[in-house]
Amino acid sequence: MSETAIILKREFFERVRTKGFWIGTLILPLFMGGITILPSMMGGNDARTLVVVDEAPAGVGDQVVAALTRPDEDGEASNYTVRKVAGPFAGRRAELNRQVLEKEIDGYVYLPASVVQTNAVEYRARNVSNFQVAGDLRRAVSQSVQAARLQGQGLNVGEVAALMRPVEVNAARVTKDGEKAGDAESAFFLSYFVGFVVYFLVFLYGFNVMRSVLEEKTNRIVEVIVSSMKASHLMLGKILGVGAVAMLQVAIWVALSVVAARLGSRIGIPPDALKSLGLGWGVAVPLIAFFVLGFFLYAALFAALGAAVNSEQEAQQYQTVVFLPLIVPVVFMGQIIGDPLGTAATVLGLIPFTAPVAMPMRLTATSLPGWQIGASLAGVLVTVFVVAWLAGKIYRVGILSTGTKPSLRELGRWLRAA
Repeated sequence: MSETAIILKREFFERVRTKGFWIGTLILPLFMGGITILPSMMGGNDARTLVVVDEAPAGVGDQVVAALTRPDEDGEASNYTVRKVAGPFAGRRAELNRQVLEKEIDGYVYLPASVVQTNAVEYRARNVSNFQVAGDLRRAVSQSVQAARLQGQGLNVGEVAALMRPVEVNAARVTKDGEKAGDAESAFFLSYFVGFVVYFLVFLYGFNVMRSVLEEKTNRIVEVIVSSMKASHLMLGKILGVGAVAMLQVAIWVALSVVAARLGSRIGIPPDALKSLGLGWGVAVPLIAFFVLGFFLYAALFAALGAAVNSEQEAQQYQTVVFLPLIVPVVFMGQIIGDPLGTAATVLGLIPFTAPVAMPMRLTATSLPGWQIGASLAGVLVTVFVVAWLAGKIYRVGILSTGTKPSLRELGRWLRAA
């Protein structure tokens, strides 16, 4: 295995020592942080000045103003400055339109006398496509009109609100180590995130493995290399070397995420965001194992693809086939998370090509039998070495067949001949 270690070391340092690696490593977290923080810093919650023209029954207009200017649940001040004026609306329309056009106000709301019966108001502004403003207006007017209807029926608004208060479900998974706090949203988010990372790294580094194999396949010097070592060792070294680069990059991203989590509310992350996931070592360790092995499995598949074709254009025609197994767990995501111990989830978790995405979904949803986790990990690990070995055999014959497009029958002959 010393031959594999030599190739691994060369592939690793050849990439890590480049400026492109470090630039790419820093750009992604900066980009993700930017799209998370910048929108709120660039006017996403700009203050707005509105006028409410009130012809509604007594109290409705005041409640609309109060609802719009009330601080939110976190105590943050409202973004609205609201001024209420009396009707008639017909006599004020022209003046209000002038104020909107000259940017003295952002818009106005007309509450007609029949609003409780017709359930309709008018909103005029320079821009009516802002979903946040439209939602806030709809909520404020709806609450005010509903309160007026309840009072009209002789009902106390506060008592009705208390009776209709929704029930909060405190969810927790029951495991052998006790109850683990967590909810469906956290589990879904974590599963989706792990799947996204696997997709991203497979696309980025899997394609790098394939390109590296293709470059050396067209380089006649590789014939000398293969004559002095086993092609399977060369292929395994490439896969592990490029994979080690990917793992280093992920480790850096994880470290930066930990730093961001420690900063907490300074950058807009809720202090209990990570705690809500409810992950223990019994889940975290298998998650990391499936992530690492899943990446190496698909890197080996890309290496085999690169060994079988003669150009990137030809490889692009077949790379969709490599990705198809990763898409299957996404299609069955609802069934996997909804019934993680069901037949579909169990089968997909035991198939090596779908397990890297299916098993993290199952692990975050419920406690799994230990034999299933072990069997799935073993299956993926064995498949990695089998695919790397097959890729090496294809590679050994393929470098001598540059310029030909092998069929499936031809690939079978290569495997028998190598």
